[in-house]
Order: sequence, then structure tokens, then C-alpha cells
Amino acid sequence: MRQILATLMLGTVLAGCGTSASQDTPKEPASAKQEQPVSLEKTSAYVPNPQIPDDRDLTKIDQTVTDDKGDLTLKQFKRVNETRKIGPIEMTIEEIKVFHARPSYGMIDFFHGFTHDESFDLIKTRVTIKNTSNEPVTFNPVAHFKLDAAAEKTLEDDVYLESLAKTYAPSESRSGNFGFILEHPVDSIELLTSDVLDEKQDVLKKGTTFSMSLR
Repeated sequence: MRQILATLMLGTVLAGCGTSASQDTPKEPASAKQEQPVSLEKTSAYVPNPQIPDDRDLTKIDQTVTDDKGDLTLKQFKRVNETRKIGPIEMTIEEIKVFHARPSYGMIDFFHGFTHDESFDLIKTRVTIKNTSNEPVTFNPVAHFKLDAAAEKTLEDDVYLESLAKTYAPSESRSGNFGFILEHPVDSIELLTSDVLDEKQDVLKKGTTFSMSLR
């Protein structure tokens, strides 16, 4: 009789342990939610420039914007929206702005590579570039940038550094800015693009010139 009772008690304990283990084990979700990474290149998200404040809201002369990179005051503003076909490249100059810039203390070292002035005038051009072909092509939107025929800038003088001079994949489109520190006021500019090159670095189309007044 004692053996029968012991056997029944042992069975009850084992059954209880099995039930507890089953209750403590978390259930697998029916379908796990997968987070999809966001690629900024494929969205309309604005990517701020690391050196220069966002000027998108500056549309009126003497208007100022300030952030942790410094401040910009708008001095000249020209809406251009001029598009040119340069072989397979379609390039649109959207706007040109001239600012008075005062970098923050944290940006001084960066700008010392271009000027030792604590504040200065800056001309910025915004462009959109599209490769309309089915082949990669290499293109630089600003091989030379002439200021009133008195001074000339190249991409080495660009303070925006937004990598617009590059190899564009088939159908790739890219918008961005390039800009230069000014030593004197300007009323007009002349921009010469590079040639358009194929994968073998052969010229597909010679560069073109944009000339425009800022008045």
C-alpha cells in the first residue's frame, strides 16, 4: 500500500513540474516584425550639411538662420531653374544664393583651410544631376567657377563637399550644393562643367557653360 501511495505522489510531482515548465516557456510570436533599414539615398529625407547651416528657409534678403554650425544671412538670391543636356547628363541649376556666413567656434578649424576670417561672404549653387543613360558616366558639375571674370574657383575650393563630382550609375539622380568663399562682391557668375566620360574615360560630350546675372 505504501508503495502504491509513493508511486502516486511521485507521479503527481512530476506532472506538476511538467506543467510549470510548460507555463514558464515563452511562446514564439506568430510572426516576428522585421525592421527595414531606411536608405537616405532612396528617400526624400533632407540630409544636413555637416559644415554649413540649412538655408532652405532663407528666401528674403537680410533674413538670418542660426544653428550649432553658425549663422547665415541672405544677401542675394536668384531662382534659376535652368536645365541643360550634356550628352547623357541632365543638369539643372535650381538656385544661387549669396550669404554672409559666421561659423560657430566648432567650425573654425574647418574653415581655416579656406580663410582666416571669422566671417565672410559665401556663394552657393544648388543643382540636380541625372544620368539619363543605361551606362555609368563620370561628371563634375563645376570644373571652373568664374566670378565677374576677376576670380576663378574650382572644386578644390568647395566648402560644401557634397560629392557631386562622381561616377553616376545608370538613371541615378542626385541633388546637392557647391559653394565658395568670396573675396569681393559679385553680380554675375560663369560656370563650366567637366566633360562627360564613359567607363573607359573616353569623352562622350564636352562640358558646357552656364552664365547668369545675380541682379
